[in-house]
Amino acid sequence: MRGTEQEVDLGQSTSFTGTGPLRWRVGAGWLVLGGGGSWRANETGDVDAAALGWADLDRPVAVVPTAGMATDEAEALLEYYADLGGPNGYVVPIFDATGAQWQENCHLLAEAGLIYLADGPDTLGLVRALRASPALEGTARAFEAGAVLLGMGAGAAVLGDWVGDQGEQRVEPGLGWLPNIIVTPGFKGIEQTRQLRRLLELKPNCLGLGVPERTALGLGPGGVVENVGPGQVTVVVSGLEVEG
Repeated sequence: MRGTEQEVDLGQSTSFTGTGPLRWRVGAGWLVLGGGGSWRANETGDVDAAALGWADLDRPVAVVPTAGMATDEAEALLEYYADLGGPNGYVVPIFDATGAQWQENCHLLAEAGLIYLADGPDTLGLVRALRASPALEGTARAFEAGAVLLGMGAGAAVLGDWVGDQGEQRVEPGLGWLPNIIVTPGFKGIEQTRQLRRLLELKPNCLGLGVPERTALGLGPGGVVENVGPGQVTVVVSGLEVEG
């Protein structure tokens, strides 16, 4: 669906667009929130195809494995994207906060046409490494120039204003590309709805987005919103659950 584009300047040269209560960072590219799944089993095929369709294919694909993806798996993912018709690419060697400070990694990200924030078990490690880093600045420059930023699983969760640690029922700051939003990937079932609601109790002014596996929410220029894949994104606002 297409909403009316509304840009809001929140300081520090960052502005946001969106539709209704949903806001995301302004850029010429697409922000894609993937719920997770196995690319090897073609569970993310719809999401990957959509991301390539929106990407600048004259520029490389960059895979960021910081959440815990093994390097050989990241390299195999690049081959998979090439088989889908995507350009050649590279793994950006950011494994911790030190790597996120390297200017060479910032340059690699700034030059990409599609940046893939890979899923993995270390969501908090990913957000702590990238937060306020040169690597994040390089990602922003690519996005402003038209690159797709695809966050898969943990990579989607960190793009929100807050990242939830559901095991300990606490939140900490995310990367802030979606203000006042908590993103929960791999969303399914009543129990995860309850978990998301408990996180929203900690941040009652936030919107919750539950993204199932095999599914993504595409957020494009001009306030465009696209649901990709067989599932439906669940929106939770102040305890009210709505599938959209």
